[in-house]
Amino acid sequence: MDPRLRRIYSRCITEIERGALPDLVNDKYDYLMIDLASITYGVKDPRTFLVNVRLAIDYDYLRPSVIFVIDYSRPEHRAVAESRIKWLRELSLDYILAEDEPAEVKAARECLGRGRCIVLSRDYDPLTVINEMIQPIKITERAWINRKITINRECLDKYLKTKNN
Repeated sequence: MDPRLRRIYSRCITEIERGALPDLVNDKYDYLMIDLASITYGVKDPRTFLVNVRLAIDYDYLRPSVIFVIDYSRPEHRAVAESRIKWLRELSLDYILAEDEPAEVKAARECLGRGRCIVLSRDYDPLTVINEMIQPIKITERAWINRKITINRECLDKYLKTKNN
């Protein structure tokens, strides 16, 4: 997302709820779409993150169907994506490829076609498609908290009109 557009979006979001991921999604959503590159960008060991997701699912700590969305739209993304696909297969985790658009937008579009679905991404881009999402916030090197946010479309329209004039 263009940095100026990111600033506009940041002015128009509202935090609805804050907490651990399971507290924000369990019994509220049937599907959790995770923008894999965005989320693993901030972690030291992406494979360990995936192992922890697998364990959370296995121990019923994370109940929605988790689907990872992998950016596969450019050649430079494919090299990294191949190793992630291998890990996801080894861990029997579901994934889809974003071949024609950014992964966070693909995740949001996939949510539109599913009931009770939400996207987990660090980017605001899912809000260009859907009205709410979950965003992680790094509070220490090893600790994260998540916030569920929504976009105020009237606010967004106002700032976009101002920007275009």
